[in-house]
Amino acid sequence: MPHAQNGSFGRLAAGAALGLAAGLVLPHARKLAMQGPTMAAGNWVEALTAEHRMVEKMFEQLMTTTEDEMAKREMLLSKIAYALNKHAIQEENVIYPALSENAYADQSRHLAEEHLQMKTFIYDLRRIPSTDAQWIIKAREFFDAVLAHAREEEQEVFPAFRDSLPAEENGKLTAMMNWEGLKVA
Repeated sequence: MPHAQNGSFGRLAAGAALGLAAGLVLPHARKLAMQGPTMAAGNWVEALTAEHRMVEKMFEQLMTTTEDEMAKREMLLSKIAYALNKHAIQEENVIYPALSENAYADQSRHLAEEHLQMKTFIYDLRRIPSTDAQWIIKAREFFDAVLAHAREEEQEVFPAFRDSLPAEENGKLTAMMNWEGLKVA
């Protein structure tokens, strides 16, 4: 009988060890999976642009939903909110301070104010029932604001800023931005 108890204890200990290992590894694997596409995109401008395209695709799916697809609307809004939050942290903790430090303070403040506007859209959409006709109208306004913000960054602010910096500094910004994204992924 003692031998059977030792076998049970061994299986229990092995299971606990596997559970501990999974608990330690899986969160980091998930973070890498979430930040991986951004990291693979290359420099910080390309990475942020890739994230813009990803959010746009989610918005396009959202805009095709109907009032009877409440769960789908809410799921897509949650995905958009998560992606924009991670994206905003990368920009607000790295790119916007670098802009301010390098004679782009007005643009940095303006872009940060637009981030607050995005957060307000998310808040408003969570307060309106997704079956309400006003919900999709507000979602369209949100999408338009995100598109305008992304275009301003991609076509005006970011390329000029990137081109004003030495390659080494752009590399540092890319690494710092990826670290911020990895922390919140």
